[in-house]
Amino acid sequence: MQFLCKNKLFSILYFLTVLAVLIAVYKLGFKEAVNQITSEPERLRDVTFRIWDNYDPSNHGFLVFYSLEDFKKNIAYSNHSTAYLLYMYVLYKIEMLIPAFQMRVVSALINMLSLAGAVFYIIANITKKSISLNKGFLVLLSVIFMLSMPGYWISVARFNVDNAFPLIFTILVLLAFFIWKDKGGGKRVWGSLLLFAIFSPISTVVTGLALYLYSFRYDGLNIKLFKLASVSVLIGCVFYLQAPILLKILGFTSSNSGWLFRSGLDGNSAYFSNAFLSVVSPHFPRPLHIIAIPILLLLAQVVYSRSAAGIAKLEGEDRDEGMTSSGMEVFNFLIFSQYIFTLLLWPQAISIHPYLYDYIFLAPTSVLIILNFLNFPGHFYLLRLWVLILLFLISFNFQQIAQSKCDGCYYPAWGASN
Repeated sequence: MQFLCKNKLFSILYFLTVLAVLIAVYKLGFKEAVNQITSEPERLRDVTFRIWDNYDPSNHGFLVFYSLEDFKKNIAYSNHSTAYLLYMYVLYKIEMLIPAFQMRVVSALINMLSLAGAVFYIIANITKKSISLNKGFLVLLSVIFMLSMPGYWISVARFNVDNAFPLIFTILVLLAFFIWKDKGGGKRVWGSLLLFAIFSPISTVVTGLALYLYSFRYDGLNIKLFKLASVSVLIGCVFYLQAPILLKILGFTSSNSGWLFRSGLDGNSAYFSNAFLSVVSPHFPRPLHIIAIPILLLLAQVVYSRSAAGIAKLEGEDRDEGMTSSGMEVFNFLIFSQYIFTLLLWPQAISIHPYLYDYIFLAPTSVLIILNFLNFPGHFYLLRLWVLILLFLISFNFQQIAQSKCDGCYYPAWGASN
């Protein structure tokens, strides 16, 4: 509330900006890209949820099915959390009642709105004073850059509708923030961790592994984080096992990909050669600039921020304590932990599905870009240059989204797909 009182104009402009960007994205290319594949069968809408509608829960167990034939042959997929599937089932029911509200579109918009809301919440909690005009302008431009990520909009328009990463990243960024600010304990930490486990058990296990690693500090073991890591792994396993156990009870055969296959340790080189190439040149190709541009922007920002900070210190300029307080490194580490440990454990999955996994790298990069602008000195020596850079990149994002409606292709930089 104190933040809203001090930053009324910024707050109003923030949410107006979010609304305007989502409308622009939808009108420019997202709507048409979605409509081009609406008639094609979708695993959830046209198979799984219709089975749920026509058969008793004791027959399907709220599992996922690739086809009606698989269901009749007792073959099911059990790698999604039941809570997430029920969430998508509600969106499916809405689409059945109001066809214009397609579950693919509604879920994409909700995911991006939730991320924007989480970022605003973090900004409001780490900013102790009024945001200057310069900072506010750059923050809003960087919010536009985040909301117009072409990799996100193209992937949710063209690929798997049952991708949970965009939704769970919002929970992860809040969990990481609460762990940072509440020092690994408290109601906010435990509540967000439980919610994270309910919607993505395997991601909670991965977060636990990251916390284990981070709990070993230069000054000794952080017991609180070590305990939190243990609980994360435990509840993640408990919620994850619910679906596989139910699958066995109902007599289904699993269609899940094995760990050896996802990790690349199966020895098959058809889809994967090494972890490095799985990122820069994946088996399912996507333009490298999709991930390179945000990385370069973040690196340039960090270099400028550190050099400008030295000048500001010499001039005795105060900086916002919220972004420079000790312990923020745990926030930075945790929001990237999903991608880091996925690349470590399952690099072949990234090589085959970059359109799914790119987001859990691009989203934290974009969030840091926004938060880093809050840490810039109040007087920008290169303010106009930063504005031009962001405007250029935003223009590039919108161009890619507009071109993504090309008929018969995935990304606008590609030729026709087979």
